[in-house]
Amino acid sequence: MTTLIPEQTIAATKTSLDTAFGLASKVFEGFEKLVELNSQTVKTTLAEAQGFAAKSLTSKAPQAAFAVEEDQLRAGFQKSQAYWTHVKEIVSSIQAEFEAVGKSVIKQPSFDAKAWFDNMSKNALPGGEAFLAVWKSGLGAANQSAGAAYATATKATKKTVEAAVSEA
Repeated sequence: MTTLIPEQTIAATKTSLDTAFGLASKVFEGFEKLVELNSQTVKTTLAEAQGFAAKSLTSKAPQAAFAVEEDQLRAGFQKSQAYWTHVKEIVSSIQAEFEAVGKSVIKQPSFDAKAWFDNMSKNALPGGEAFLAVWKSGLGAANQSAGAAYATATKATKKTVEAAVSEA
């Protein structure tokens, strides 16, 4: 009777830790991708700037120098759009991972705290029923609050990503 509860608690804790470390790993992978993207962008920009500078110096007519500068601006704009598209893809993939994990965690049996308290009430010591009833009612309110907070956080994350993408 008492060995089931600690095993449930240990399993739920292990699942929570695995999920937390898995999400931390995904965030780190996304960070690595952003660092790699930024590094590649800087390398490419420096190489292109050197090429444009060489072209500007070798052209003898002022119109040719202005044409090189115009080409550089046009290419810079296109590369900027491509850069922000890559950033959006990286951020969106991380957001999708978080949403998927959040949905799966909520559906897991170990997340079902109500079932855990029901099990506790079946095995409660005499006189402990009132205490467990208070916990159950508090748990119901907390569950509703957590559901509302999850929905709000999901909407806020989506709006933030959409705003970042639209500004890019």
